[in-house]
Amino acid sequence: MTPAEVVQPRPAATVVLLRPGSAGLEVLLTHRPATMAFAGGAHVFPGGRVDAADSDPALAARSVLGASDAAAGLGGDLAPGIALTAHVAALRELFEEAGVLLADTAASPARIGEGRSALLRGEVTLADLAIDLDLTLRTDLLVPLSRWVTPVVSPRRFDTRFFAAALPDGAEPSFEGGEVVGAAWLRPIDALVAMADGHLVLWLPTSTTLQQLQHVTSLEQIREHLSPGRLGEVGVERVSADVARIVMPAGGGVAGQPVCAYLVGRRRFVLVDPGDPTGPALERAIDLATERGGSIEAIALSHVDPDHAAGAESIAERLGIPVIAGTGAGRWLPYVVREAADLEVIHHADVALQVIRTPGLRPDHLAFIVGGGTSVISGDLDGVRGARSVVGAVDPIAIAASRERLGRLAPAAFRLPGHPRI
Repeated sequence: MTPAEVVQPRPAATVVLLRPGSAGLEVLLTHRPATMAFAGGAHVFPGGRVDAADSDPALAARSVLGASDAAAGLGGDLAPGIALTAHVAALRELFEEAGVLLADTAASPARIGEGRSALLRGEVTLADLAIDLDLTLRTDLLVPLSRWVTPVVSPRRFDTRFFAAALPDGAEPSFEGGEVVGAAWLRPIDALVAMADGHLVLWLPTSTTLQQLQHVTSLEQIREHLSPGRLGEVGVERVSADVARIVMPAGGGVAGQPVCAYLVGRRRFVLVDPGDPTGPALERAIDLATERGGSIEAIALSHVDPDHAAGAESIAERLGIPVIAGTGAGRWLPYVVREAADLEVIHHADVALQVIRTPGLRPDHLAFIVGGGTSVISGDLDGVRGARSVVGAVDPIAIAASRERLGRLAPAAFRLPGHPRI
């Protein structure tokens, strides 16, 4: 695919609406009609593209959040005005699609409902409603989560900012128009299990976000531990003749969460842990293989936590290559993976890459011995997890056994961890 053939992604915004449930936090998933051109039949979070009207100065004037704070909250990779527009678009999409208005107003519910219907019919803009209903836009209630860019092979592409927000007291979602045929409140783990069992269709950004929220107990925990930090640069380091480390700055789509991907090989490469789905880091990995006169032949995942796995589908789909992961990993991904056996040698690279099962952090966790023992890609086995993530309980006895076994199998190997120490 040439640069001229790549569709430029349109800005978009999505809101993960949360409420407390009897067994933990629940998220709102809406069911799109199968006839929809984009994500037809899938369960998604409310959201859509950014409209030109979302940048109306009248809306910025009514926003609690200022433009500079909006930009900082997204990691600093957007100009302030554009960042605030993304917040406004998220607020508008949530109101249009689910009838939940994050705004202060003295207007009656009936007037708000009439305004929403007029907005959906295209008779008014959000700026018109903001004036008519004297709205104060509570953009400060949107907690930034992540960024997702649709793969370059897609004919319809979006550059989407994900936000989380709490369902306001007394509010109940409602649905108008033809974009939603059903909705459900589910705990993240229940939605993931439903996907694994074939009862829900989820796209990768949705399933990944559910994984990120699986162990979260409050919106404040999201704000403190999951929301973006300052976006860093893509870094490349030649570790050896057989391995290059690519530090991807937004593991799981979260700025400020760097993850180490590894390009293993000399002409035929396996890319390990491409966890950044936002684009530049994946492009750098492809370019690096091309610069060395070769190509990426497969992707391998040390485990399926979002900060390690989120970019895998995009690059695999683009290059037409397999994704290789540990036993049971396929249940938590909405695409096909090949589950590797313990001690298997991956032959897609022209350098030996041996799979070692290393459970404890996750049941599907793997390490990879490179070149017969010159180095080991150890994933998160060294104890450093994603800088902006909330993880579940681990099995310390299994971790110790995995570390001991890896030490016996590759006693002289140089260790290559899953994250840079920051």
